[in-house]
Amino acid sequence: MKRFRLISTLIMAAALAMAVIPAGGVLAVSAGPVTSAVNLNPNPATINTSVTVTATVDDTTAANVNIQSAEFSVNGGAWTAMTASDGTFDSPTENVTATFPATSAGTYNVCVRGTDVSSNVGDPVCAPLTVQYLYAFTGFSAPIKMGGANKANAPQTIPVKWKLSLTSNGAAVNAPASFVALKSYAVDCTTLAGDISTAVVEKGPGKTGLKSLGKGKWQFNWKTPKTYRSTCRMMFVLFSDGLMSPQVLFRFK
Repeated sequence: MKRFRLISTLIMAAALAMAVIPAGGVLAVSAGPVTSAVNLNPNPATINTSVTVTATVDDTTAANVNIQSAEFSVNGGAWTAMTASDGTFDSPTENVTATFPATSAGTYNVCVRGTDVSSNVGDPVCAPLTVQYLYAFTGFSAPIKMGGANKANAPQTIPVKWKLSLTSNGAAVNAPASFVALKSYAVDCTTLAGDISTAVVEKGPGKTGLKSLGKGKWQFNWKTPKTYRSTCRMMFVLFSDGLMSPQVLFRFK
């Protein structure tokens, strides 16, 4: 009896195994293509430049049919189509590529996935991307203090000095086009609460307050108005790549 039950069990298991085999005699495979070698170039990238993402999509260990498509996503956003590096999706293994703009500084997660002609979608594989500003700001110099409050009289012309270099190689930035504006906004002198969206563009004593001191060093002569008397303000500088300097507190007499 035990032998009969064993034989019956084996026959049923074989029947179930045969049931999942399609007419073509090939086992059904639900797993999608395997993605590997996700690469981002350049990385780190400079803001407002293009980044190329490449990867390999392989279906040989899954359904072993041709790749139909590949796509990438940045930080969990919409999936965007990629192209086959050789121009055509016609093989179970494809090298794929795409290019996208790096529009803002920060750290990103770029993911790639593939789909085969049997509509099996593979798991995404991701790689980190760092996007940097074009410029590196090395801080304000005397007479401005980076920490704590700066005391000044209003009206008074305040020399705001800083140094700017290229993030990529540290070269000095001597182009006036790097500068956008010096701005400030009112804050409560006790709590320092304020709204940066109310910041106004500050002016110099003449047509321009900006002056190059050479070797990446700059000076803006900030002509403060009488209306700043007995108030507190946060000051900062904006640059053409979107970089904003640290904010500095001023207490006016």
